Amino acid sequence: MPRLKRLLLSLLPLSPLRNWPSGIDWTTAVLGTHLAAASGTLSQYPHTRGLSDKYFTQLVGFYYGQPVESLKQQAYDDILWVVLNWIEGLKTIEIREGQRDGWTGEEWRRAWADRAWDMYQVAEKGWDERLCGGGMVWSPWLEPYKNAITNELYFAASISMYHHHPYPPQNRTYLENAIKAYKWLKSSNMTNEHGLYTDGYHISKLTEGGTICDSRDEMVYTYNQGVVLTGLRGMAQAAEGTEAAGYILEGLALIDAVLSSEGTQGELVYDGVLTEKCDPGGYCSQNSQTFKGIFLHHLTTFCQPLSPVVATAVAKAHTLGCARYQIFMERQAEAASSTRNDAGIMGSWWGVPSGLSSSLRSTIDTRPKDTADQQNFCPKPLDAHACEASQRLLAPTGRGDKDKARKEKGDLNDRGRGRTVESHSGGVAALRAVLEMQRGQ
Repeated sequence: MPRLKRLLLSLLPLSPLRNWPSGIDWTTAVLGTHLAAASGTLSQYPHTRGLSDKYFTQLVGFYYGQPVESLKQQAYDDILWVVLNWIEGLKTIEIREGQRDGWTGEEWRRAWADRAWDMYQVAEKGWDERLCGGGMVWSPWLEPYKNAITNELYFAASISMYHHHPYPPQNRTYLENAIKAYKWLKSSNMTNEHGLYTDGYHISKLTEGGTICDSRDEMVYTYNQGVVLTGLRGMAQAAEGTEAAGYILEGLALIDAVLSSEGTQGELVYDGVLTEKCDPGGYCSQNSQTFKGIFLHHLTTFCQPLSPVVATAVAKAHTLGCARYQIFMERQAEAASSTRNDAGIMGSWWGVPSGLSSSLRSTIDTRPKDTADQQNFCPKPLDAHACEASQRLLAPTGRGDKDKARKEKGDLNDRGRGRTVESHSGGVAALRAVLEMQRGQ
């Protein structure tokens, strides 16, 4: 199976520090999630179980190398990525226990569950009823901002804790938190006219005592359309009858909104390939380099077969709905793979193959009207060269003459931050997505 071989070749090993030093704290939690998920996938192929063990062992190393205390002092979304990281680890243990004799890694269940629980306790302090009628604030250190990703993460983490945290199993507190989180998210008017989640809400009259979320940032990113899918699938597993069907239909509608966004202002797909606004201009931050992989990881989770407790009609609608995305997912895997450089590292802009040094599309701006791109430090109307240059100065792959040489010798995916562990992780998620889709048929 060619894609299986590519996945095996794609996983980046940990450094001697049991981490990815060039990564950002929260993005390395995402990398840990991809590592856990890949180990789970590989454990289901008899001839790759040894490699599953290898990557599981690396996940154990990352448990010790993860900067937990630093993360606890960061924004609530950063903390919640860690919760999902170790929930994915617990899911991998469940998969390994169901697939094999011998070593399953179950001795790590308690430690990983404790890490997820500990970080969840810190994160849930971000729930705030005073402003905007509820919802999670993004950070305890900054002006209140109720954004989509933090609330989606709280929703997804809560229902995932309900289903997969074993101490005690199916703790209803997590289910109640998930219900509360999604009720607020759904009523928050966070989606635009195309059905896509925008970035979030500011409170324009905060200094005057205002409490209403009334200033929406219209910027759209792929990951804001992805994380919520894990929450919706989890709720469908916990619900019954028409309620379960409703969650599945909402998830399918959101995926369809992403795929049909091509050609609109704010599009997230171009020529059939997921594309962030910063990709063509080469000014994606390391944060944004993870976004497409996050979307595909959660799309993969959403489309995995539902358990038998879900009504047959709902499960059938889910299976048929997700089958429509196979060609799209294969397109992402092929596009991501085409960006490999000579070292095998995949780039962030999947829309251009490795070796291409120019593109007419590199200066096109499809951001929604009057929006900034704060994630990528490009707040003004697009000046791709200026934004790319500012990212290049921060690139982890070189400084000064080394950076200049990298840019001159490289291709379109060597602009700005260049190829990083974050950009590569997105390609790993794309390859795994296809394997999981094929295995689920």
